[in-house]
Amino acid sequence: MRRLALRLARLYLHLLAHRPPADWTVPVADGRYGPSADDTDDHPVTLLMLGDSLAQSFGAHRPEQTLGALLARGLAEGAGRPVLLRVHARAGATTADVGRQVLRAARLRPGIAVLIVGGNDVLLPAPLGRAARRHAHLARSLREAGWQLVVVPCPDPGYAPGFRAPVRWIGHHRSTRLARLHTRTATRTDAHLAPTSGPEFHHRAAQLLGPDGIHPSPHGYATHATRMLPTLLTAASHLHPALPTPAPATR
Repeated sequence: MRRLALRLARLYLHLLAHRPPADWTVPVADGRYGPSADDTDDHPVTLLMLGDSLAQSFGAHRPEQTLGALLARGLAEGAGRPVLLRVHARAGATTADVGRQVLRAARLRPGIAVLIVGGNDVLLPAPLGRAARRHAHLARSLREAGWQLVVVPCPDPGYAPGFRAPVRWIGHHRSTRLARLHTRTATRTDAHLAPTSGPEFHHRAAQLLGPDGIHPSPHGYATHATRMLPTLLTAASHLHPALPTPAPATR
């Protein structure tokens, strides 16, 4: 069922975009970043990437170019602690799909969760209020589970020249509304707000966007990471100090 839904979503994208991607492969960047276990006694900070293709980093060519890897390295350097990156985001995901991503994270030690979603919701003929309520439920669930949540308000597809003109116009107005609702949710749940993409992704599309004119290029992900990293470092400052691992009991 999930595979069929993705196939339909990609067929739908052909109606919306000039040059939709043919290959949706994304490099896997999961793993440990920063100091090795021999260099520190701290438990690694979990960095969880939730959401859609932007959070998964479609358009990156190598693991080290992904948004998750860039944030993990910067967080490890800035916080002076190792970071364990887990990317549960998937291209094509809507807000409804992120619930399954959160369930997969139930066994992880809570750390920092980055939530980037909404771009696909605004392109579908569905009420935005429902997506906003689901987003609020996700935010509350993550906060109650102990995560420091970083919310990136809905990106604006109106800045992506790869979409057809009517799609950019409609997407701009719908994403602006959804971004306001995401910002309200972040405030109400005491989450951290990170900046979303801006007009520079339109004015410098050749540099910051990939061949489809929609998803960021590696340089675009580096730009996103630079803008987001201060927010993640603030979130890290709110984490409880890692507790030492108990010594095994002796007989």
